[in-house]
Amino acid sequence: MSLSVDKVLRKAQSLMKAGELIEAEELYKQVIFKFPKNKKAIQGYQKLKAGITSKVSSKSEPTHEQIQELIDLYNYGQFEKILKKVKPLIVVFPKAAVLHNVQGVSNAALQIFDAAIESYKKAIIIKPDYDEAYNNMGNALKDNAQLDAAINSYKKAIKINPDYADAYRNMGTALQDKGELDAAIDSYKQAIKNKPDYADAYSNMGTVLMEQGHQDAAIEFYNKALIINPGFADAHYNMGIVLQDKGELDAALNSYNQALKIQPDHAEAHNGLGIVLKDKGELNAAIASFKQAITIKPNYNEAIHVLASLTGETTNSAPREYVEKLFDAYASKFENALVEKLEYQAPKIITEMIIKRHPNKALGSVLDLGCGTGIAGLELKQFSQNLEGIDLSNSMLEQARTKDVYDKLIHGDIVEHLTEAELDFDYFISTDVFIYVGELSDVFRLIKSRNNRQGKLVFSTEHTEGKDFYLEKSGRYSHSKNYIDCLCIKYGYQLAHFEKIKLRKEKSGFLIGGLYLLEFDPAE
Repeated sequence: MSLSVDKVLRKAQSLMKAGELIEAEELYKQVIFKFPKNKKAIQGYQKLKAGITSKVSSKSEPTHEQIQELIDLYNYGQFEKILKKVKPLIVVFPKAAVLHNVQGVSNAALQIFDAAIESYKKAIIIKPDYDEAYNNMGNALKDNAQLDAAINSYKKAIKINPDYADAYRNMGTALQDKGELDAAIDSYKQAIKNKPDYADAYSNMGTVLMEQGHQDAAIEFYNKALIINPGFADAHYNMGIVLQDKGELDAALNSYNQALKIQPDHAEAHNGLGIVLKDKGELNAAIASFKQAITIKPNYNEAIHVLASLTGETTNSAPREYVEKLFDAYASKFENALVEKLEYQAPKIITEMIIKRHPNKALGSVLDLGCGTGIAGLELKQFSQNLEGIDLSNSMLEQARTKDVYDKLIHGDIVEHLTEAELDFDYFISTDVFIYVGELSDVFRLIKSRNNRQGKLVFSTEHTEGKDFYLEKSGRYSHSKNYIDCLCIKYGYQLAHFEKIKLRKEKSGFLIGGLYLLEFDPAE
C-alpha cells in the first residue's frame, strides 16, 4: 500500500510542476483522506496551497507554455476548462495581469459579465497601461448594456495606444448601439486609418451607412470588406440586407446564398433568404428557409413570426425584437415611403374626425401610442395641451425629436408603459400600430383600468370582415369590427365612431383600414 501511495504522491508532485494544480490538489486530498498523518502528503498539499512549487517559486509570471495552453483552449472554445486551469495559476502568480485578462475573456465568452469586468479591473490594477484589458473590459461592459462605461473604457485603451484599431472599431459599435451614428462613423474611419485592411471596420461602416439610408455608400463599404476578406459571411449577409432594401431581390438572393455557402449555419442569412423568397412569391421555398433558420436558432422569434404568417397560424403579437429591428432599419425612409409613395393619410383623417367633435378644437392631454417618426404628432400638436409619445424603435424616436412637437417622448413597449406609468390623458391615439400588436386585450384593459380620467381611445386597424384578429402573410395583423366590439363589451368602452378608410396603397390598390373612436369612464 505504501508503494501505491508513493506513486500517487510522485504523480501529484509532477502535476504541480506542470501547473496542473487542481489535479495535484485532488490527489493530495485522496491520500490525506486515507492516511491523515502522511507527512509527505501534508507537506505537498501545504506547498500547493501556499503557491510554492519547485518550478515557479522564484517566478512572478507563468511560463510561456502555460499561457499558450490557455490560448489554445480559448481558440477551441474551451472556456470553462480555462477557468478551472487559470484559477490555481492566479493563486501561484497573483501579480500576473495576463492571467486576470484571460480569466476575464473566458468569463465574458460565457456571458458572466460581472465576473469578467472584475477580472479586467484586477489586471489593470496590476498593469495600469494594459490597453488590451481596457479594450476587453469595454467589450464586456457593452455586452452587458453599459454603453457609456464601455465607451469610456475604449477611450482609455486608445489613450494608452493611439494606434489601437480594435478599440476604435469596438467603440464604434458601442456608439452605434447608442444611436450616435456620426460618432460611430468617425471611430470606424480611425480604425481603418490605423489598419487599412480591417474588413470588420469596413463592414461596420457599411451597416451605419445603411441605417442612415445611404444604401449605395453602404454597398461600397461592404464591397471593400469583401475584397479584403472574400470569405466574410456577415459582410455577404449585410450586403443582402441593403440590396433587398433597394428592391434588388435577385442580387440580395445571391448575397444570402454566398453567406450560406461560407457559413451554412448562419441563421440570419437563412431568415434573410426566406424574406426575399417570400417577397418573390416563392412561399414554399421561403417556408423551408425559415424552418432552417429556426432549426439552427430555436428561439429566433423573427423567423418564427414570419413562418407563422405563411402557414396560417395566428400568434398573439409580433415579437418585440422583430418590430424594433424592422422600424430601426426603416426610420430614415419611413415617411417618404409611407406618406409620399403609399399615400398614407390615417393621422390626418383621425385628427380631422376628432376635431369635428370639439367646437373649441382643444383635445387636452394626448398620448400617442406607437408615435413613430411623429407624423400624427404634427397633426395633433396644435390641438393638444400636452402631447406625449411612446415607441419601441429608438431610431424612429430620433426622427420624431427633430420635429419638436412632443412634450415628452418615451422609448419602450406600449403594454409595459401602460402597466407602469401614471396615466392621466384625455386621448389615447394609435395610428397603424395595432397591426403589430395582434391581441389587444391588455391595451384595452390597462387604459380603462389605469387612466385617471374619462377618456377616449382612437385607433386605426387593417380591417377584416372575419370574427377575430388574424396574422396575415404580410406579417401584420388585421382586426375585425366584431373583435373590437367584443373588447368594448368586455372592458366597458362605448363605440362612438367607426368607418372604413383607405389606409394606404398596397400593390395595385388600397389597403382597407378600420377607424375607431371609443369612449370610456375611469375605473371605479
